[in-house]
Amino acid sequence: MIRSVVPACHRFILLAFFFCSALSAHSQQALFSREIKFAQYLQDKELFREARYVTNRIDTTQLDRTQKDTLFYFSGWAAYNSKQLDTAVGKLLRVSPRFSLYNKSRFFAAYCLTYLARQPEAQQVLQGQQLGDSTEIEMRAFQLAGMALLRRDYNTFEQYQRGFTYGSYVLEKEEKNMAAYYKGLRSYKSKSPFLAGVYSAVLPGAGKFYAGKKRQGIAAFLPVISLAAVTYEAYRKGGVRSARFIGFGSLFSVFYIGNIWGSVLSVKVKEKEFYRAYDNKILFDLHIPLRNLYN
Repeated sequence: MIRSVVPACHRFILLAFFFCSALSAHSQQALFSREIKFAQYLQDKELFREARYVTNRIDTTQLDRTQKDTLFYFSGWAAYNSKQLDTAVGKLLRVSPRFSLYNKSRFFAAYCLTYLARQPEAQQVLQGQQLGDSTEIEMRAFQLAGMALLRRDYNTFEQYQRGFTYGSYVLEKEEKNMAAYYKGLRSYKSKSPFLAGVYSAVLPGAGKFYAGKKRQGIAAFLPVISLAAVTYEAYRKGGVRSARFIGFGSLFSVFYIGNIWGSVLSVKVKEKEFYRAYDNKILFDLHIPLRNLYN
């Protein structure tokens, strides 16, 4: 009699255990679903920091692969929209290839890396991606071409430009813009800081005109010439030993040398401004097609 009771007790315990496990799993699934829906609601309301807070609170230890992918995607997307690009990269790159938004995750992770000036990593992300859709293949060529322009690698840009069709509603405008940026960058001729200094030594402010900063050239010319005139007048009336000549002469020397050095720097600053303006336009146009394709 006792022997028959023990197995029955075991069966009851096992059934109770499986029932509790199933109930716990169902409860975990329901909780995860509610948290993700709430995070999505917050993102739809553009409350990205709040959405990140919700996703960061979710315990990943009990989640299956699909749930983890969903969590990594939503967490990464919230970080991207709140301009936390390093965090976005880390989350989006953890999405597995089985997830439906895998390609979107990789493209936006690569864009974040590009924006952060981590182009070798961005290239690796895109080049290792398996794509079957023709639009996504063209998108990859476009993104890699933009990265080449940011590096001033014009030969590589030309290689990727061959993948432009100029016919995709997602990419047409930005592909034409990128081709125009290529021409503008390729035709740019750097100016010589040395020549700028020489010009300003001969005629104060001329080096800044040469650098393309005409207003600064005028601003440099007027005080130097005025001080030169005052210094000459002090010399004519008091000679080289007069306090007036020494004072104005010293001031003139400072402004004159400053005018030369300022002209040298102006060429470098102007070049940086030129490239920065193009970089901003390239980054902007790399971003737009991604939003058009995946939103």
